[in-house]
Amino acid sequence: MRTIAFTLSLVFIFFIPWEGVIELPGLGTASKLIGFAVAVCWLATVVITDRVRKPGPFHIMVCLFVLWNAVSVFWSADPETTVVHVVRWVQLLGMVFILWDLYTTRAALLAGLQAFILGEYVGIGIAVANYFSGNVFYSHYQRFSPSDQSNPDGFGFIVVLGIPVAFYLAASANTTRMSGLLKLVNYAYIPAAFVGLALSGTRTAMIAAVPGMAFGLAALTRLRLSARVAVLLLLTSAAFILLPYVQSLRSFQRLGTTYAELSEGTLNNRTNNWREGLATFSEHPLIGVGGDMYSSENSLGKIAHNSFISVLVELGLIGFALFGSILMFAVISAWGQPKWDARFWLTTLLVWAIGASALTYEYKKATWLFLSFVIASAALTRTRDEMVPLVRRDKSFAQFVR
Repeated sequence: MRTIAFTLSLVFIFFIPWEGVIELPGLGTASKLIGFAVAVCWLATVVITDRVRKPGPFHIMVCLFVLWNAVSVFWSADPETTVVHVVRWVQLLGMVFILWDLYTTRAALLAGLQAFILGEYVGIGIAVANYFSGNVFYSHYQRFSPSDQSNPDGFGFIVVLGIPVAFYLAASANTTRMSGLLKLVNYAYIPAAFVGLALSGTRTAMIAAVPGMAFGLAALTRLRLSARVAVLLLLTSAAFILLPYVQSLRSFQRLGTTYAELSEGTLNNRTNNWREGLATFSEHPLIGVGGDMYSSENSLGKIAHNSFISVLVELGLIGFALFGSILMFAVISAWGQPKWDARFWLTTLLVWAIGASALTYEYKKATWLFLSFVIASAALTRTRDEMVPLVRRDKSFAQFVR
């Protein structure tokens, strides 16, 4: 049963980069249904084996953060909307605990990351299909994404989030039969991500791609000289082949306005939005205005487009402190790992932080996938083998089994 739950979790991760594309009437998205199946199988595994992995401080902080979201219903201007938001947070909490319990080996983590990259390919492929079919998401600058439920900003960001992951997987030691093919798939993701970024026209994603590419160049030093030259030739050739096709795209041309927007613009009206949000925060500094209430508290009627300001305004200093503690645990956990792994996780967290500074991304699955994987990876470095402590549920007391 655990094997089934793990396999389904890989399918679930595979769907994250393109969730919302497949939606079944009356049932929701395919990713939601798969997530439900994962939860059912995992719960069955816990009941049958009478065992569950011991949570750590990170998981306690996530529980407290979700609990604080739930408590905010009492002072929310629209309790029904906040309750719906809390349900989403409870689902994410379940996801965090399931990933923690299932991903207990390095091989499992690498498989999860690989599933994410394969899902990225699907998302990019659907965006390319939308381009050829003329299915534009934003007519201004002709920007594209995989579906109506994933706007170009979110699409561009999740695409560049895969850049350090692809480089990490390609440069990591792998002894499986398909290791050679997977290395090619992962290196080929870089030019594919370039196409996805060009179609999205997301300026924040372009900035977030910089540390990811810097990590990738550093990762090449782990290769033999001949392999290093081959990879550089592959990436350079792909760039020369693709550039003539993408440089005429209006969405790609939008990336050229990044400096002007940063130095003279309002970040597509984000700064005005943030100014109103911070004014609201000054009126409710301690407990905030309630979960998912940001858009109702500003004249623009928009979400924050900044994860940190969103948490600060909706949940106040208490919620912000809890969220900050979660991120602090992730950074400390990444920092304490072996040099190669530490560089990867810190780079991934930096890419996420850049994107989250211009997107409301605190309740997205990708956020909690990578935060969970950072913690799971750190747990492996604290043990001599790849197995970690489990908690056995007992009728009389909780017994820790190592």
